[in-house]
Amino acid sequence: MQPEKFNMLNEDQKFINGILDKYGYEITWLAGKLNMEYEIVRYQLRDAKNYRQDFHQRVVEILKKEGLITSNKEICDHLKNELIDFSTVLTGTVSIISKSIKEKIQDRHLSDEEKKSLKDQLRNQLNRVTDEFNDLLLTIDLR
Repeated sequence: MQPEKFNMLNEDQKFINGILDKYGYEITWLAGKLNMEYEIVRYQLRDAKNYRQDFHQRVVEILKKEGLITSNKEICDHLKNELIDFSTVLTGTVSIISKSIKEKIQDRHLSDEEKKSLKDQLRNQLNRVTDEFNDLLLTIDLR
């Protein structure tokens, strides 16, 4: 698996692709086990922006039955990686917001347009962090 090729995937997609790659299995093998069309399975694992969790659960169950996920170690490692990724996003977000606000309020007078821009930036970053929190909660519940 080429890591740069899968940068846009979510953590669950990366996890499944990593397991397949680690053990040398192809998507065609997984499609057969799932009794699904290759194109559908490939799309979910490689292209889907809204990766379906019901699909993910089926894949995890198959990988467990096949002995490719043999313990909770892989899942715990996956969760640890997600927490590290989350921490990085949160730290980066706070840093970006702090720097932006400090730069814009140096003269201590903000125009209405600047206030609106800062509020919009804060809301966008808040939504991003909230999405990450929700993703972590979902990931923990699925495990």
